Amino acid sequence: MEFNGLSTKERTDSNMALDTVSKWIWRLLKSQENSQENGLLIKNNQIRKLVHGVGWCWGETRPHPELSHTNVTVLDDYDDCFSVNLQSLYAIMQTSTSEKFFKSGKSSKELVLRLGQSEYEDINVLISNADPNSGFPQLNPFTLQSFIKDKINRHNSIQNMKFTRQGKIIFTTQDPVCAAQLLTLEKVVNTPVSTNVIWENITSRFLLYDIPTTVSLPEVAAELSKNNEIEIVEIRRFVKQNNTRESSPVLVTMLGTRLPGYMKIWFTNQRIQSFIDRPRQCTKCYSFMHPSRVCEKTPVCHSCGAIHSGICQVPQKCVNCQGDHSATSKGCPLYIKEQNIMELKCRNHLTTAEARRIYNQSAKVNYASAVKAHAPINDIEGQINGKMEAMLLKMNEKIESVIQTINAKMEQQANQLVELFERLVESLLQNFSAIHKLGGETISPSRKKKNGR
Repeated sequence: MEFNGLSTKERTDSNMALDTVSKWIWRLLKSQENSQENGLLIKNNQIRKLVHGVGWCWGETRPHPELSHTNVTVLDDYDDCFSVNLQSLYAIMQTSTSEKFFKSGKSSKELVLRLGQSEYEDINVLISNADPNSGFPQLNPFTLQSFIKDKINRHNSIQNMKFTRQGKIIFTTQDPVCAAQLLTLEKVVNTPVSTNVIWENITSRFLLYDIPTTVSLPEVAAELSKNNEIEIVEIRRFVKQNNTRESSPVLVTMLGTRLPGYMKIWFTNQRIQSFIDRPRQCTKCYSFMHPSRVCEKTPVCHSCGAIHSGICQVPQKCVNCQGDHSATSKGCPLYIKEQNIMELKCRNHLTTAEARRIYNQSAKVNYASAVKAHAPINDIEGQINGKMEAMLLKMNEKIESVIQTINAKMEQQANQLVELFERLVESLLQNFSAIHKLGGETISPSRKKKNGR
């Protein structure tokens, strides 16, 4: 095989690395990216990067057996490029029943346009520099707005625009047509760009169990789409190496943020629920903030956190929280925190960064509330004394008020009793006086005569 455009040494290295190149091509074929109708174009600088040992697929044990020299041809029509015939190789992929990944053949633009038939909140379009090693040049918001208004006729549907710390731009809209137009941008103010959608915001994931391994993933996707009227974005099969089981679970990503309770497949209804990611932990430094493939730190022991070789013979110490357990322990407070972040991410259709930011903000609010609720210890005694004094003063005031009220009522009642007694005495005296007068007038005449004698 020959690679046009390379030096003699590079040609030699390229032939020696053919197996690695073939594996890399095979993975690109599976991802179905950068493809044309008759071939897959791979830039020469990518070959150089791969040949000199910085390719990301060196860990693969063997290249695909069907990918050989005859499948790779040099095309002079494309400067410094070579092409792979997709027609024969893609047929191999389609007939393979052991495939672990399926991706919809529809473009991002087509999938976004189909969002009108699904439930969702916001569509976030991510625009970045076409050169992955460069950030977006600093732009005046007015200049950027003028450019977008000129290129996007549905620009009124854009709700928000923000610059990220990674030098990218995010446009937020609820209009699928506007999002599709943003995805067609190739340049932004003379800067070549690449566009994509933040899929976490507009998709849902769920697991299906006991799917036969003899059934291809495209067949599973077609069955689900037909019976449930959903749009499949991708499917991933979970199969362990040297697995002999005839069925396996598959992870399905569908368009839309509302999951039904059941999915119909092959005349059966399977109950489903949101898939929650497990925390991803670096296997070199055991941090939760990045994957192993980008870690540049020296590998440490997961048990004690130190750098050594051989069996660890010292007590366990977590490198993350300094607790007396392994860094991989599921009881670690940081692992539990990451679990909560993953659940927040999956249930609310957020990216990991968004979920972590929201979780940390809520934790700060809870901490501030706790600080306000619990005063410093050295000030508690003074607060208690002050509150007790205030309570005693209020109690004394209430007691005095009650006593005054009682005294006033008793005095009033006593006055009423005195008045009543005086009236009673006066009434008795009047009665006695009347009786006395009445008694004198009723003496008989004969008795009067006797008394006259």
